[in-house]
Amino acid sequence: MRRGAIPATCLILFFLALSPSAASASAAGSATVEIAGHGLLNPALPLERRRQLADRLLFSALAGNAASQELAGTLYLQGRSRQGNVLPRDISRARRLLSAAAHRGRRHAMQRLAELELGDGHAYEAALWTRVEHELYGPASPRMEPARPDADGGAGPDARLDTEVALKVLAIREAIGIDASPPW
Repeated sequence: MRRGAIPATCLILFFLALSPSAASASAAGSATVEIAGHGLLNPALPLERRRQLADRLLFSALAGNAASQELAGTLYLQGRSRQGNVLPRDISRARRLLSAAAHRGRRHAMQRLAELELGDGHAYEAALWTRVEHELYGPASPRMEPARPDADGGAGPDARLDTEVALKVLAIREAIGIDASPPW
């Protein structure tokens, strides 16, 4: 495949991903495991082969595969400083891909997104993703109990964050098919 054809193919795959059948077909993370297993980050493989594997990973991510979005976002975040990685460091792409994966319930994407946001000086967004990750996967501490989204402003200075965490957790639970009933 010629390099010039890749952006056009990406757009086609993106629009195909909008259809229900493509969404269900891309839901399995097996494509990501297969791509990684074929040596995506193996520096012993020829550069062209690793580029082909990276292209397949990006196609899978654009098709809506959350595992591929998470891996591609992580690789864009790390850039070529990670041994064998052919993707350049690109914070904007990393943020978009990690955000897409995090919104589909990918735990490591949430963690990486929180790290990225904190590194960029966005403490609120970092706290938001850290709290969402803890609500979904970590042990809930009493301090992390979400406020009711319709609570009045009397819940203290963290009321906005509590509300956003609760709403994001509900949305992610719904997206990944977990009972999304609010705790209140």
